[in-house]
Order: sequence, then structure tokens, then C-alpha cells
Amino acid sequence: MKKFFTIALLFAGLTLAHAQDGKVHGKIFSNFNYSVNDEAAEFGITRAYFGYKYQYSDAWSAKLTLDVGGADAYARTAYLKVAALQWKASDKLTVNFGQVGLKQFKVQEKNWGYRYIQKSAQDAYKMGASADMGLTADYKLHDMVSVDLTMVNGEGYKKNQSDANMKKGFGLTLTPADELTLRIYADMMSKSDEGSEEDSTLVSFPSQNTMALFVGYKAEALRLGAEYNTQTAHGNIEGGDYNIVSAYGTYYVNDHVGVFARYDMVSCDEGGYDSKNGDYVIAGLEYRPVKGVSVSANLQGFTSEEGNAENSIFMNLQYKF
Repeated sequence: MKKFFTIALLFAGLTLAHAQDGKVHGKIFSNFNYSVNDEAAEFGITRAYFGYKYQYSDAWSAKLTLDVGGADAYARTAYLKVAALQWKASDKLTVNFGQVGLKQFKVQEKNWGYRYIQKSAQDAYKMGASADMGLTADYKLHDMVSVDLTMVNGEGYKKNQSDANMKKGFGLTLTPADELTLRIYADMMSKSDEGSEEDSTLVSFPSQNTMALFVGYKAEALRLGAEYNTQTAHGNIEGGDYNIVSAYGTYYVNDHVGVFARYDMVSCDEGGYDSKNGDYVIAGLEYRPVKGVSVSANLQGFTSEEGNAENSIFMNLQYKF
């Protein structure tokens, strides 16, 4: 708790020092959940983000974000998630350098709209990180077409670079109509051989390759999305292949109330998440009493390939500033 207030005071000081050019922002996720199977209940703060953005000029800005994760038996863990310099070279080209936020599943996450309840599919099953150290570039080819390029370490923002290998990604986003978004994304990350041929200890690793397809629809009272994600040699492990289908939708009853549902079909082989193979369902109601505050009551269920079912009741809360 002491660290929490120290961080809060730090950002408050930054706001006072640069109020005319900078802005502090924060976001907190908390929940109450009850496991029907275990008959166990718990309260928790699952995430807290604190950030600061400083505008040097119309073209140059800097952003800093801290990610404070959920508590274990002893303490919370804080990570430097984003520490990036942004150059808006033109109305079409934007370049980010440093520890940057990635666009691998950002479009999907925004369309899903309930990150405080559950991560989007690629994030939930560790197919990629939401931030990493490196370089990203976004270029608007046309009002309806944009591309994004990524060159990052590949370990994510919670780990230091452990080798000389890089993750290279490419995304194409189409908006043929105001209500419709289409996206395709691919990346590749290799891993250097280890050992030596001379003493017959050489070990070669396959490249990890990711492909993602997404289609989203957003109207005044309705939001729909569907995505297909595939990854071969997850973690550069032969046979570590992922295939995940995710579909979700929200209907807004009015400006304050929405009902939503999501279905994930998960298949992970040899990659460390094969225990999550099966069908995941979430459905619930969200209420937004004021701008910046969201409350949701929802049911979450998982049915494994063997037919075992796990069901939980959740009350989730998000408040941001």
C-alpha cells in the first residue's frame, strides 16, 4: 500500500509541474468472484495502471505507464509497461520508439470492450504481449486502409531481452465503412541455435509464427466481433501450435446499460496452455453510472475437452481518470 501511494504522489507531482503540457491518467480493475465448483469467494484488485503523457510539440510527445499487477501471498508487482517517445511525422505516419504499446491485438481488444473483465483472446493465452521494447510505425495509406509495422525484442515488457533475436510483425487494417473493420496481422520470431555441431550438442529451434484475422461491426446500439488466431511453435517449441476462435457482441439498451456475451474455442498443443483446451463462455450486464466508471455482473464458464465444467459468478469494477 505504501508503494501505491508513492506512485500516486509521483504522478500528482508530475501533473502539477507540467499541467499545461502533460496529463496524468489512471485505470483500476477490481472484482468479486464466487466459484460455483469450489464454493469459494474472493475480492481483489487485479490491475492498476498509472500513466503520464507529455506533449513537447504537435509532432513530438512522450508517454510513461506503470502496470501494477494483482497481489500474491506477499506483495504486488509493478512493471514499467510503456516508456515511449512518439514522432508524428505527418498526418499519415506515426513512429514510436522505446518500450512501446503494441497493436497486435489492440483493435480486437477495443472491439471486445471489456478488458477489465477478461483479456482479449491473444492476450489471454499469451500469444503476444501488449507492450515491448523496440520500434513501431503506423502509416495511413488511404482513409480506408492503414498498415502497421513492428520490430521489438519479443519477450514482452515484463522480461529483459535474453537473446539477439527480434520479433517482426505486420498488420493491415481496412475500414470499408464507418461501421465495419477488417484486420489481418502476422509476425515471426526466430530463436538462435544452441550448442555446437562439433560435439553433437547443436539444438535448432523452429520460428514462432503468428497469424490473426479479425472482423468487427459497430453501430449505434450494437457491437460485434469475431477473430481467428493461430500460432505455430509457441515459445519456439516444436509442436507448440495454438488455434483460437473468439466471437463476442454487445447490445446497448441505453447510454448506461449494455448486455454482452463472448465465446472462445481454444486448442493449444505442447505450448504450456493445453490444460486450457475447451470452450470458454462469458455473458453479463454492464452499467456505467458516470463517465469513467463501469460495473459488470457476469457469469463465466469453462468446459474442458474432457467435459469437466468450471463456473464462476463475477462482479467486476473499472474506474479510470
